Amino acid sequence: MIKSYLIMSSSGVPLYARSVDRVFDETLVSCFLSALQSFAKGVSHACIDKIDMDKMTFFYAFKGPIYSIVVAETADEVESRVYRIIAEKLGRSFINKYPAEFIEHNLGVIDRYSDFDVEFEQITSDFSNLTKMSQRDFVSEYFVNAASNENILGMVIYDLKKDEFIAKDIPKDISPNSFESFSAMLFNFIERLGKELKAGEINETLLRAKNYWIGAFRKGDYAVLMLFSREFFGKILPDFVTKQLDT
Repeated sequence: MIKSYLIMSSSGVPLYARSVDRVFDETLVSCFLSALQSFAKGVSHACIDKIDMDKMTFFYAFKGPIYSIVVAETADEVESRVYRIIAEKLGRSFINKYPAEFIEHNLGVIDRYSDFDVEFEQITSDFSNLTKMSQRDFVSEYFVNAASNENILGMVIYDLKKDEFIAKDIPKDISPNSFESFSAMLFNFIERLGKELKAGEINETLLRAKNYWIGAFRKGDYAVLMLFSREFFGKILPDFVTKQLDT
């Protein structure tokens, strides 16, 4: 379970903290962890992503001007993956809400970040549910890789056999119901297409929309749909295909 959560600036100043059990002094720990990260960068030019202690583990995510840190007790590898996801998602959400300039001008003013409670509650509750799923190993492996990739803007995992969502992490401007209906139609269509063309089972498809690339991947009875940034795949089609028709 999560014991504490801390966001600190890269210079070691606490910005936001939440505790189930107050297990440390935020200022003291921030200074220590910042110094430890500086040491790691100096020695190996890399960041520490986890610190194991006897009764708890510190899971790090480095996001530009901040460190996002989940302090938790873990029972197994899947729980460790979930806490890594939470650290990544909370860190990304924090810098999306508070730009670097805002953080720079409000170092040490923790009250300025109190409205981050909303995002904290939403993200921790959504992803903590992964530890209770029967498919948790499969789901957590996909989500932990997606959470650390800035080009992946959203993802859903869909059970084709049961015709229902298993887990989702999608932008606020997209309705979960839209994804549900799209998932069912898309995979029904490509299943029929593979049979009609005698091409065999189609396992992957990639669509370009105005705002995203949409990748759909079939893994047995599961479908994984991901939203990618437009820049991720670059320009893979020639101009004569993509240009608009003369009107």
